[in-house]
Amino acid sequence: MKTTRETRGGFSLVEIMIAMFLVMLGVLVIMTSMVAMAKSSRYSQRMDIANYLARFELERVRNVPFASVVSETGTYGEFNQHTDYRHELIVTTVGVVKQVVVRVYFEGDRRRVEMVTFVADL
Repeated sequence: MKTTRETRGGFSLVEIMIAMFLVMLGVLVIMTSMVAMAKSSRYSQRMDIANYLARFELERVRNVPFASVVSETGTYGEFNQHTDYRHELIVTTVGVVKQVVVRVYFEGDRRRVEMVTFVADL
């Protein structure tokens, strides 16, 4: 006579623990990548604002008389949402041409955008 053993199908506690660990590890990786994407998006947005403000300064310089193009620094108090940005204009005269370097600083002056243009007295 043969004896048959009944085997029960299912998962052991170790298998369940390993599966839970792998799922939690996957969730952790996804959450970490989402945080990194949010930081990158915020940095990109702040760079776009700094580029806009630098272009604004360049246009302002192009629309004033040649004699009024001088070095200066300032903030953006008139733009209430951009109070943590500041600009610096560095003007170097070379004959009848002025080189204007516009720098816009943000994030506590840790980051900056720099643009250069030339203005001539024609």
